Amino acid sequence: MKKIFLSLTLFLFLTFTTLVGYLVLFGYETDKFNNFLENKIKSSEKRITVNIDKIKVKINLRSLNFFITTSEPNIEYRGNKIDIKKMDANIKLNSLLSGKPQIDKINLVTNEINIEEIKKVVKYLKPSNFKKFLLNDVKEGKITSNVDLFLINNEIENYEINGYTKNLFINKGKINLREASFIYFIKKNSGEIDNLRGFLNGLQINSGSIKFD
Repeated sequence: MKKIFLSLTLFLFLTFTTLVGYLVLFGYETDKFNNFLENKIKSSEKRITVNIDKIKVKINLRSLNFFITTSEPNIEYRGNKIDIKKMDANIKLNSLLSGKPQIDKINLVTNEINIEEIKKVVKYLKPSNFKKFLLNDVKEGKITSNVDLFLINNEIENYEINGYTKNLFINKGKINLREASFIYFIKKNSGEIDNLRGFLNGLQINSGSIKFD
């Protein structure tokens, strides 16, 4: 009887470990979360259209929560495609078990995007110094972004953005920046540019940094 109990315990342990390992490494493909994730994105901006093909449910062992992940989702803003490479959304385990899933974090990773494509989206945003600068002074370049959106009760409360730019050209007054590349990190109230390289008014920059609030 003891051997049967030990064998059953070992079998259940190995089954559970295999299942968890599979969900960590490969995930379980399902379409049950498609509408949920699409609706959450649309609720933050009515003019966004979202079409998600395949979603995988995986386990984050670090936080002991589930997250859903999808590759190359079709996301458009006012008919302009936003080139997303991957999108993940963390779901609290207790909310999933209760049947009312709550997202506490969304991560978006973009492909390399041309500045001209970004301008097509930015022109619809509210007036700001950044919008004016991007539309009028940034001439060309490419950018890649990793965006973290932090949510409370499924509403965005904070964000962090990091990534890099390359082959950036800026003309603003007496400032002429060309062939620039840098790594950037932006929070809600602060930001930093690092490893800045390029030519500023003809002067070569090999390693510059800027911090701002």
